[in-house]
Amino acid sequence: MPAAERFGDTTRHFRSLAADGQDRAIMSASRNPELKLPTIAWPFIYQLPGTQMAAAIVGLGVERNLMLFVADLKSVKAGEARWRQVFGVDDEVVQVSAAGDWLYLKSAKAAPRYQVLRLPLSKLDMQSAEVAVAQGPGTIGNIGAARDGLYLTRRDGVNTGLFRQAHANAATLEAVSLPFTGSVNIKAANARLDGAVVSLVGWTRASKDFMVDAKGDNKSDSKADSQADSKREAKLLPLAKAGAFDTPDDIVAREVMVRSHDGTDVPLSIVARRDAKLDGSNPLILYGYGAYGSTDDPSFSPRVYAWIERGGVWATVHVRGGGVFGKAWHEAGRKTTKPNTWKDAIAAGDWLVAQGWTNKQRMAIYGGSAGGILVGRAITERPDLFAAAVPAVGVMDVVRMETSANGVANIPEFGTVKKQDEFKALLAMSSYHHLKDGTACPSVMLVHGVNDIRVDVWQSAKFASRLSQASNSGKPVLLRLEYDSGHGQGSTRAQAQQRSTDIWSYLLWQFGVPDFQPR
Repeated sequence: MPAAERFGDTTRHFRSLAADGQDRAIMSASRNPELKLPTIAWPFIYQLPGTQMAAAIVGLGVERNLMLFVADLKSVKAGEARWRQVFGVDDEVVQVSAAGDWLYLKSAKAAPRYQVLRLPLSKLDMQSAEVAVAQGPGTIGNIGAARDGLYLTRRDGVNTGLFRQAHANAATLEAVSLPFTGSVNIKAANARLDGAVVSLVGWTRASKDFMVDAKGDNKSDSKADSQADSKREAKLLPLAKAGAFDTPDDIVAREVMVRSHDGTDVPLSIVARRDAKLDGSNPLILYGYGAYGSTDDPSFSPRVYAWIERGGVWATVHVRGGGVFGKAWHEAGRKTTKPNTWKDAIAAGDWLVAQGWTNKQRMAIYGGSAGGILVGRAITERPDLFAAAVPAVGVMDVVRMETSANGVANIPEFGTVKKQDEFKALLAMSSYHHLKDGTACPSVMLVHGVNDIRVDVWQSAKFASRLSQASNSGKPVLLRLEYDSGHGQGSTRAQAQQRSTDIWSYLLWQFGVPDFQPR
């Protein structure tokens, strides 16, 4: 079939472990034409806890807003379901979780920083929805419902906090004490169990798993329990030995705001050695992504620490198109507003040079996948600002992406060539089409796995070929291909370490660091 149809019409199956072991198709766009689903729809089906109902959460490619259908569980397993829609894309629900007789919905409708609604499992319709957690000053992150209550994260700038709300007391939201500031994520919350398992990571602290318990008393609707719960805290789970580089004390993280091209303040996270001097000499990597409303939360990797240990600076710019400030921040870097994404990155680069963190001869820009748009357009718009660039598994020709297997599913984020305004937007964000002959471009190393099914390898190869002809700077254009790799998922530890080694070494070579010059 044509490449653009390869991932279409995803079908969900049911297999009974007690029966004949045969897969039974139960839902897809073509199998359920009455639902009028597009071919990019993908259903996820599970039993609603405490009921004999099945829920089908349906996503439409990379569209953040979900759809929900319900049907009798027995009929679903028989492949004879008559699905009833509970909510659609217009309800702007982006996450669903169920427990304690409630279905919880994280929604952006009339709440760009998100609110949490809940529906009784006995009456699943949006007319029965009530606000469980109203929109507040911070952006709600992810939610998870457990037997004892709803757990959620809420963002305060780049960092996030953890909160709990008892099912029986939707008016009270209590904070959970965390051992350090960073990014907390709900890993497991189960309708049959109390408490939740969360992970916590910071810019200078490795990720650890913690358990938030419910005190074991299951009296979360009483005043006495409410007071006890105010001291609830996350306790470390001793699942793995501490690593030698889990908590380095020689590095520090800073959070600043940078004024972008249109006056918008953009968050910038900077991680460097404690003794770093603002004398303009530091090797610096400016990292950015900016798509799908996703966030670049605080994270820590020994591989990044290796860069910082040698005196390098790691700066993450939280550009528009991401979700650091909710739905509006995403919409401000999507389709026709996409130029804000790379212009925010350029503003961050100018600020870092002006503040003495680095200079133009020692700054690189780095990003992967959709972040390839940010990298490619930053160096084509401001080739003078960066000494080097690394687009990893990057989208470099957005105009042609729609012809690839994963391209159709990305139309909700980037647009389609079939609409005039969206075609113009695609052309504006397509780095390949903005390469101009005779331009003094920075050095570029494009990194790609040949078996990539998300972003085809020709994206990098095509850009590398054109860039090598267009640039007159004399700086190298490299194409680093791995034939035993794809988009990054599934890479071995050795592959990931070698990839980072090559990227860091390449950048230090381009920055003129003596130890990394060819002999």
